[in-house]
Amino acid sequence: MADWVRRESIGTWSHTTIGKVIADLRPKKEKRAKPRRYEIAASMVMWSEDGAGFRERGRKKELLLVQDERARKKVAKRLVDGPARSADVVGNLREAFERYGAPLVLKQDNGAPLNSDEVRELCDEWNVVLLNSPPHYPPYNGRKERNFRDVRGFVRALERHRLGSSLEERIDRAIYDIDVERPRPVLGGRTATEVFEEDRVSLPDRRRFKMEVETRQLELEADAGTRAELAAARRRAVAEVLSKLGLLVWKGDVSTDSLADTGTN
Repeated sequence: MADWVRRESIGTWSHTTIGKVIADLRPKKEKRAKPRRYEIAASMVMWSEDGAGFRERGRKKELLLVQDERARKKVAKRLVDGPARSADVVGNLREAFERYGAPLVLKQDNGAPLNSDEVRELCDEWNVVLLNSPPHYPPYNGRKERNFRDVRGFVRALERHRLGSSLEERIDRAIYDIDVERPRPVLGGRTATEVFEEDRVSLPDRRRFKMEVETRQLELEADAGTRAELAAARRRAVAEVLSKLGLLVWKGDVSTDSLADTGTN
């Protein structure tokens, strides 16, 4: 570049100046908008579910957890041998529905046991809207991921100090500490259990809510210009309807991008 500048009689430029010129001439990449984060405004509006692997005496176990997205409270748990099956997921959800009632929305990832016909039939029976996270994008379910880390950390600490006679007992003690005894700054200094009980509102008719979500989803799919927009239609529909009802509040940045297509390892 420096030789070309001299040949063209443009003058003598330093390598630093030439580098700046080249940078200015290059096409500028558009900055991608930061994903926005939403906060659910009341308990019983949205739950999330997933499983995490553990080991006990060399044997594989899986812990299924269902938690309220507003309160971060675990509303159901089940520790099963090996990878969880659809029947385990259904049993865990049904127990939570019968104990607390059903949420408007159930958020989950794309694992096969969570998306079986039996799970869909249970949600249809209780008029629950199923919401799947974008593939390979754990931050969409970030609160649940954080809670699994908290449970794992507490269980490891109990095991290290030889407290609790079994894995299930240590998990019970971990969840009790996290949900009942630990005030959370993100919850205004309240515990998850307190928020779950106190932040209740009158919820809309669930059949009408489900119909509105499905109608808006069809509209978004019809207007979609890309595969990413088509795949995100359900998530956008849920967010829009909840926002219109005042049950979802948009925050600043990170975590719950409905159009997320970024893979993670």
